[in-house]
Amino acid sequence: MKSRSLLVITVVMVTLMLTLSAAAHEGPPKKAGGDFYYIAYPSGPPKVAGCNMFFPSYDEAIWEGTFEGTSTEDGMVVLHCNGKVSFKGKLTFVGEVDGRSGTLEISQVGQCCDEQGHWKIQWVILSGTEGLATLRGQGTMFGPGAGGFGIWGYEEYDGNYHFEPD
Repeated sequence: MKSRSLLVITVVMVTLMLTLSAAAHEGPPKKAGGDFYYIAYPSGPPKVAGCNMFFPSYDEAIWEGTFEGTSTEDGMVVLHCNGKVSFKGKLTFVGEVDGRSGTLEISQVGQCCDEQGHWKIQWVILSGTEGLATLRGQGTMFGPGAGGFGIWGYEEYDGNYHFEPD
């Protein structure tokens, strides 16, 4: 009975040490922030479902701040029957974060417009490659947007990120 208790305590201690070691290696999340400049283009004809209108879009963007690089994005802008506007897209970022370079796949969902006419978009990193393969993060984008296809838009981004252990 005594050896069994000792075995259980040993297993618990080893598990705890491994867990704490991995958590210490990750470090606390860091704050992300910067600017996102983009131009949007129609990527297909609008579609109608009931009184909702769907506008396929393609964006090209420049990122400054924590994320330094460029991106392309395929998305969908929806004008809902009630007059609200929403957006969903997936972008591919190519650039650097904390001196590490690679690509990221980032999901975005959001809506327009608040009382100032600004978009509010939630973003989350889905995956990465090369030096960004272990990067994880999420946050928001906020700004006036592009105001239409073929017009440069501007938003600020913020959030949290961290690199997972290799």
